[in-house]
Amino acid sequence: MRRLARVVLALLLTAPAFAGQKKAPTLPFTTNPDGVVIVPVVLGGAIHADVFLDTGAGLDALAPSIVQKLQGKPAGAFTGFRLGGERLDLPLFVIPELRIGPIVKKNALVSAWDVLDQWHFAGVISVNDFRQQAFTLDFPNKQILFETSRSLRDRLKSGAPIPLRFDDERGIMLDLFVEVLIGGQAGLCEVDTGTPDSAFSIRYMEPLGISKDGKDVTKQASGAYLTTVPQIALSADPSIRQMQPKVEFGGIIYDCVLGVHFWSGRSVTVDIPNKRLIVSRAGAEQPN
Repeated sequence: MRRLARVVLALLLTAPAFAGQKKAPTLPFTTNPDGVVIVPVVLGGAIHADVFLDTGAGLDALAPSIVQKLQGKPAGAFTGFRLGGERLDLPLFVIPELRIGPIVKKNALVSAWDVLDQWHFAGVISVNDFRQQAFTLDFPNKQILFETSRSLRDRLKSGAPIPLRFDDERGIMLDLFVEVLIGGQAGLCEVDTGTPDSAFSIRYMEPLGISKDGKDVTKQASGAYLTTVPQIALSADPSIRQMQPKVEFGGIIYDCVLGVHFWSGRSVTVDIPNKRLIVSRAGAEQPN
C-alpha cells in the first residue's frame, strides 16, 4: 500500500510541460452511435488503442488482455459502485506508460475490467488523468484541447464558469458533479460522458408531477421509467440547458447523472485545478 501511495502521489504532482504554451495542443476524437467520446491513446509506449473518455468512470480501466501484454504490476484492488448501487471489485495494476495526446503518465495506475475483453474494446480513461490539466471537449469540432494558461483565460471570456464538486476517493477514483435544475427541483448531478441520456433518482418523479402510469412514461425491463421532461438546466447559469430531453428515472446512487447529450453541440472545459467547468454559451439550448 505504501508503494501504491507513492505512485498516486507522483501522478498528482506531475504537471504537463506544455502548460505554459500559448496555443492549446489538440487531439481529434470520434464518437460511437450514442455520442460517447472515443480517443486514441498509446499504452506502454507501443500499443496504440482507441478508448472511451468517460468522465463518470472514476478511474482508468483496461481490458485484462492488454494489461497482460503491458506486463502490468499488481497494485492492490479497489471497490467501487455502479450507478445502480451494484458493488464492483477491480484489481489495480501499474503499467509503464499512458499517453493521451501531449499528456504522458509514467507508471500509470489502472484497473483491469474483464467486460472490456468481452466487448473487444481496449479500455476507458477517466478524469483522473486530468487532475493537473484543464481540457476542453469541443463537441462541434470533435477535438480535445489541452488548455494553456492563456487559452484558459480566453475560454472564460466567452464561456460560463460552473462550479465543480468532487467525489475523490483516496486519490484513486475521481468523479465530477454540478448543480442542476429539473423543473423546479434542484439536484447534484454527476458529469458522465460515458452515458448518452441523463438519469435522475426515482424520488424526483412525484415532485415533478410525473406518474409512473402516465401515457408518456415507459417502464423499462430494469424497473426504471423513461420519459421526457421540459428541460434540464445548470443552476449556475440556467440559460445553459437541454430542452425536452429524454430522462430515465430509476434507483440510482446519486441525485442525477448528466449524459453526453446534454453537452453535445457545446464546448465544455473541465478545469479540475480551479474546481470549475467552463461551458460555451453558444448553442446553449440543446434539443434532445
